[in-house]
Amino acid sequence: MHLAELARHDLNTLVALHALLETRSVSRAAERLNLSQPAVSRTLARLREAFDDPLFVRAQRGLRPTARAEALRQPLARLLQELGALLAPPEFSPADSQRRFQLATTDYGMHAFVAPQIAPLHDQAPGIRLDIQAYGGNVEQQLEEGGPELAMCVPTAKVPAGVHGREIGDDQFVCVMRKDHPLAAKETLSLEDFVAASHQLISMGGDERGAVDLKLAELGLSRQVVMRQPHFLAAFSVTCHSDLLLCVPGCLAISMLDQLPLVLRPLPIAINRFSYWLVWHERLHHDAGHRWLRQSLSTGIQARHRELSHRLRQRLTSVAPCSLALDIGTLAQGFLQPLDG
Repeated sequence: MHLAELARHDLNTLVALHALLETRSVSRAAERLNLSQPAVSRTLARLREAFDDPLFVRAQRGLRPTARAEALRQPLARLLQELGALLAPPEFSPADSQRRFQLATTDYGMHAFVAPQIAPLHDQAPGIRLDIQAYGGNVEQQLEEGGPELAMCVPTAKVPAGVHGREIGDDQFVCVMRKDHPLAAKETLSLEDFVAASHQLISMGGDERGAVDLKLAELGLSRQVVMRQPHFLAAFSVTCHSDLLLCVPGCLAISMLDQLPLVLRPLPIAINRFSYWLVWHERLHHDAGHRWLRQSLSTGIQARHRELSHRLRQRLTSVAPCSLALDIGTLAQGFLQPLDG
């Protein structure tokens, strides 16, 4: 049967037919359906016309189904059961799921925030798979095109209408250097020393300048950037083996101090704090599996953020305050843009 022909039929009448087959009574079917008896009688008349069969004949006790109606009993029960399952709220069982989820983040986001969540996730859902994707393009286009399903980002002030989000927490830029760096002996990193030193810049988009360079330009200053690269974690390795200074988000820096021989210092210029968010598209907002994933991840990542932020505050208060405090506007350049220090 073509859809156009099917559309001419009122499928609600099939529910009434099922009730009539179960009760063999117009009055009892009406009670079950919470309808009036005349309404069920009119529905039966439409059913007889649609099937070109009387469907029921009167008997001593109620109605007796015709052969056509009896033949409809089992397929109709299966159809309504499948339709009920189709219309039922979706369920998700983490313990039984084999689903693959897509998450976009940088190597920084993976190291500092997501990696500690992998074991807890698989404790709950041992069969799931995580597809970690690198940034590329803008989040609106990525989410619209079916991947990633979830992304960790620093959003702009104007969030697209089709994108939902949950805030993780805020962060700030700091400066790191190797422990034997000539400037490591100074508790305060002066603006003069900062500008005179050699730097490396993490730029995933190939930008010539990061947030620090833009702020210095406002002051009529510039720094010596002798290396640009797109990898956060590799930048730390370069820092350990050179005299290059590295400006990175504080949560990332503090997560590396226990693993690498590095020194952390506040920047000699003040840059506005920025916030991390988990974002996803409207099409997945009501998906039960996606709801479980984003709730589990956000709970774990927020706890990790609180831990790193606490450690960062302790470390920053243990050194002298920066020598210059200047403010700039928001750092967020767009969804999924790298945090270029």
